[in-house]
Amino acid sequence: MSKESFQATQKRQNKRVWSLLVPMIVEQIANVVVAFINAIMVSGVGETALSAISLVDTITLVLVQLFTAIGAGGGILAAQYLGSKDKIGARRTANLTAIMVLGASVVIAAVTCLFHMPLLHTIYPSVTGITMTYCAQYLLWTAASFPLMALHSAGVGLLYAEGSSRASMYVTLAVNAVKILGNQVLISNMGLAVVGAGAATLLSRAVGAILVTVLLCDKRRPLHYSRPLIPLDVATGRRILRVAVPSGVENLLFLLAKLAIGTIIATFPGAMIAANAAANTLSGFINIPSSAINLAMMTIVGQAVGAGRTQEARSSTKRLLRLSMLLKFVMCLLMFIGVHPIIGLLSLSSQAHMETTRILRLYCLMSVVFEPLSFGLPCALRAAGDTKNTMYISIASVFLVRTVFSFVLVQFGLGVHGIWLAMYMDWITRGALFMLRFRGNKWLEKALV
Repeated sequence: MSKESFQATQKRQNKRVWSLLVPMIVEQIANVVVAFINAIMVSGVGETALSAISLVDTITLVLVQLFTAIGAGGGILAAQYLGSKDKIGARRTANLTAIMVLGASVVIAAVTCLFHMPLLHTIYPSVTGITMTYCAQYLLWTAASFPLMALHSAGVGLLYAEGSSRASMYVTLAVNAVKILGNQVLISNMGLAVVGAGAATLLSRAVGAILVTVLLCDKRRPLHYSRPLIPLDVATGRRILRVAVPSGVENLLFLLAKLAIGTIIATFPGAMIAANAAANTLSGFINIPSSAINLAMMTIVGQAVGAGRTQEARSSTKRLLRLSMLLKFVMCLLMFIGVHPIIGLLSLSSQAHMETTRILRLYCLMSVVFEPLSFGLPCALRAAGDTKNTMYISIASVFLVRTVFSFVLVQFGLGVHGIWLAMYMDWITRGALFMLRFRGNKWLEKALV
């Protein structure tokens, strides 16, 4: 390839990356800003409400792993089909993904609603009183929204697979507008506290599910649902599960480890729990660009591997990782400098404010390099179909490093800061192991189509 041809190819690839990435960044900004606004509204009710929602969110992240993994698996398979120019296979994948996520989410929602109190008492035995009441209320509303969340998240994954991040952005903006309006009316105006937050969540997810389904019923799209969503394709289902099962197991065990760590956090004083919740929310601002890049990586690498362009898959991963680190540095610098006025927007006690500041400033120093390697690089590996080795590395690291050292460092009197230090140790371990895998060629030999 001549120098001129190479430069032209690079220019086309860069233009494609940015056309995909910019709407994703806008989407991530909307998600994080709304989460922050929600935290402000809920914190106005009190630290107890903020803590309760944080505790429930930890549980729901575990509960939704099955259907979110299926949706992610369908998106990766569809991207590889589109890369190989097999539009029929891609559409079969879209149909089956919708059916599978809906079925799984209905079952999980029903079980959660029926057994929400035993679940809460088992996981958080030390939580009582008004905090437990708030937890129960919010969990019921959240569980009821699972099928809507499943259709929305799976549909967005399919839009990403075809490269329609702009359409996904518009859906997300609409969903978040409904969420803010719902919170304003139900929490601030009507004083429904945690019930209002839960109802607003359900309503916004209903809007997302409807909008994304309407988009994917348009036959002019590269990926669209057939009507009705039949017949079932066993071979396609197996390919989806080939990605979904390892990814789901990885995420489930990862979050179970976080849930075990959450039981430690639940024993801390209220100010420490609130600081942890606030730091988690605010760290989302720092991760806006890298989260968008991780999503773009799934599409770009998946389509490249599906088309057999393995060298492009590798070079695109490197470029996206460098971009992720650069943009994360900018976000960390802004957060480090402006941390006090930003935290001041939350109704936190002086102690919670101080602890949140300490957590976030160390997070800024640690996340620039280690977070992209820990979570961005495995996105490329999964997009290529290399899910099992990614699962093994993640599970080993989260249990042998993060969980073990969380318990150890807390025993040394570090409190909530020990939890975050153990997380950084996990990042460093995972990142090193993923780099070793990426440097070889076996991950490029796992294509699904």
